[in-house]
Amino acid sequence: MSAPALPALRFVPAASLVLHEDADPRRVEKLVERLRAEAILRNPPIVASMGDARYVVLDGANRVSALRALAVAHPVVQVVDYDQVELSTWNHLVTGLNWTAFFDALRAVPGVRLTPTTLLTARETLVRRRCLAFVVSPSDEVFTLDNGSSFEDSARLLLGISNIYRGDGAIHRIRLDSVRTLSGMYDRITAILVYPRFTHQDILDLARADARVPTGITRHIIPGRVLRLNLPLTGLADPRPLAEKNAWLDALVRDKFANHSVRFYAESTYSFDE
Repeated sequence: MSAPALPALRFVPAASLVLHEDADPRRVEKLVERLRAEAILRNPPIVASMGDARYVVLDGANRVSALRALAVAHPVVQVVDYDQVELSTWNHLVTGLNWTAFFDALRAVPGVRLTPTTLLTARETLVRRRCLAFVVSPSDEVFTLDNGSSFEDSARLLLGISNIYRGDGAIHRIRLDSVRTLSGMYDRITAILVYPRFTHQDILDLARADARVPTGITRHIIPGRVLRLNLPLTGLADPRPLAEKNAWLDALVRDKFANHSVRFYAESTYSFDE
């Protein structure tokens, strides 16, 4: 097996980073506190080129938002080839809220219209993009949600839906869409929100339109993801020109590889310390 290519780590202007998903204010606040206390960026955000001088953030919206809150002018990111990245979607299992109150709040979101249906029909309708998403009740009742009037309007509706439970209920990212299959695994199930499967072009279009989907919906599988870079924040605050900082970073990466300080895992891994 040939050795893996060196990861593309770069200092980039903070203004060049464009989010495609909403950041979670609570997590951003905790990240800001941790970054201030540790003064280290552990894992660089993952980005892909938008074809101009900007980058869409594939993974790390909260980290980017935290770095911006700390006025970091030049975050370090890992630039990946978007064509080599697998994209899928998480469903949200919401627990801890009252279903009736949740359903009433859902119907009250401006522009949302719910249609009762079956699970099989909802799946097919979502795949064909004839609905925005669908929701499954604790008793496995299913309701589709109509699309917005435009791509940007649909993104706005998704944010409105997620705002109902973000911060109040517990959110579990799952791949299933039936409460019956989750019996005994979770307490106080409120609902399952089943979101659409996005394409790479959808993500780029969202970024270019300055529109965002809720946090924790898109799932990018990054080959060769860089972890534990542990870069001091003083390096990010260095006032030297970007070209000099990137030359320094390239030398750092090459030195770590030359000194066998980097371990590459080709196999899938379970991590129990998250």
